[in-house]
Amino acid sequence: MQKILNEVPFDRKGNFTTDDHYTFSLKEAIALYNKSRREALEQLYKSKEITQSKSMEMEADFEEVAASCGYFSFSLQDFANELITYLEILDDLKLEVEERPDGRTWAWLRFWRPVPESKPPGADFGQISATDPETNNVHGNLPGVSKTKTSDKYGQYLSNKSRIEQYRYRLWRALGFFRRDDIKFAVKVGVGAALYALPSFLSSTRPFYQRWRGEWGLLSYILVCTMTLGASNTTGWSRFIGTVIGAVCAIVSWEIADRNVFLLAFFGWVMCLWCSYIVIGKGQGPFGRFIVLTYNLSALYAYSVAVHDAPGDPDEGGIDPVITEITLHRTAAVISGCIWGLIITRMIFPISDSTKFKDGLSLLWLRMGLIWKRDPLNIPFEPQAYMDLREEFELHRFLTRLESLRGSAKSELHLRGPFPEAAYGKILKSTGAMLDAFHALNVMILKNSEASKGEAALHKYTEEERTAVCTRISHLFQVLASSMKIEFPMNGALPGVSHTRDRLLAKMFRFRREEKEKIGATDEDFESLYAFSLVTGQLSEEIKGMGKEIEKLFGVFDEDLLKLQ
Repeated sequence: MQKILNEVPFDRKGNFTTDDHYTFSLKEAIALYNKSRREALEQLYKSKEITQSKSMEMEADFEEVAASCGYFSFSLQDFANELITYLEILDDLKLEVEERPDGRTWAWLRFWRPVPESKPPGADFGQISATDPETNNVHGNLPGVSKTKTSDKYGQYLSNKSRIEQYRYRLWRALGFFRRDDIKFAVKVGVGAALYALPSFLSSTRPFYQRWRGEWGLLSYILVCTMTLGASNTTGWSRFIGTVIGAVCAIVSWEIADRNVFLLAFFGWVMCLWCSYIVIGKGQGPFGRFIVLTYNLSALYAYSVAVHDAPGDPDEGGIDPVITEITLHRTAAVISGCIWGLIITRMIFPISDSTKFKDGLSLLWLRMGLIWKRDPLNIPFEPQAYMDLREEFELHRFLTRLESLRGSAKSELHLRGPFPEAAYGKILKSTGAMLDAFHALNVMILKNSEASKGEAALHKYTEEERTAVCTRISHLFQVLASSMKIEFPMNGALPGVSHTRDRLLAKMFRFRREEKEKIGATDEDFESLYAFSLVTGQLSEEIKGMGKEIEKLFGVFDEDLLKLQ
């Protein structure tokens, strides 16, 4: 496989360089590999230590070693089979290109035939409408956690209550539109903009508003107002510092150039080069843009007034512009707009990044626990009942949103201390590793949608132990979610997964020793259970690590926390 992958199938001119012997050689290599693997497993299970082992722990250890080696070998074999398919596709493409070297056709003349609409990548899955009742909820488009379904259950509960309570519930349902974060954001931005622009409509305050360039303050307010508090603080601080730096640079450039157009052009080029490095090289887009924006608004406006291309303001020197007055007015307007934006963001419908992050993380864990509770190895296989591709993509997209919320939460102001970004970063990393484990098991299930006779017998033989493992992991996910939601320590006496998983591995070991020959099962029948056991082991370790991080965040139970006051 390494030799095949090292050979590039296309040269620079687009011609194929494949070898017809690759497919035959790879099939021979797969056959030899399967024979060697089969002989190695037979030799392993005939060893004296395995045949005489009687303790469950020893049997589980032997089977875990077999699961690790077996899962690796099966994955390598699957990769080889897919590489064969890839070579076959290249051969077909090669024949197609040789028949039509230029790739041109006259199909465009057949105007009576409809042209099939092309779909963008990912259009068939992973794209969920914002109005989908199955996925639209306050924490984002996380599938399976439906606000409508939960509300309907509560509505059934109220069906036997009084008519007034039923009307109250219907009113609550009807006003659900106004509980959305985007509606709250639009309302508070509109209210704040109307209040800030109000002095410009009053004759008594209009001169003061015009003198101090209130329109620039209104623009700064619009830029600072974002959905959450942390993002507003970050944007507001970048806007404030960038405006001050841009104003100072404009004053220095104007005084040195003394209205020399060539020096001003050179200074403008230097400012653009420097700000481009800040935006692209440092990745601080808002900061760099605000610097160059303030510089341009001050220096270029002063030059336009000096050459009589723009009417001068008497408060700023008229036709003989005073650069300090120009920068002072714009800096004051920008600072006032930033402060007003922070006030509106915090006073009207505040949306905390840290609270939204913790709620979203709890929701994600609850969803993962429900997915695992389904027991993905039920017979017959029902991949859609475990986790389809659409749901998997939504889980990863939701995790990406949580990562952005974590980055914004560190800019929030907390009196009890800074936001523990490092600890939550480790928790998100563990959550991402668990989602990758979910994906590995999902790939195995989608590949073997129909179980063989031996595989069905093995799954039936280990059904009780497998159900216990799934239930235990689902329970631990719910405990983690509850602790994160209420920000309360976890109970130290949580059940572990190791013992339950060892029972599953020991049961697989006994099936191989006692039932495999009777049923006629093969080593390939253990593939899905190998993946299942390895995934459960990884989930157990990740949950244990997240539990330790939560203990660092919220502490542990003690007598002071449990006082009945």
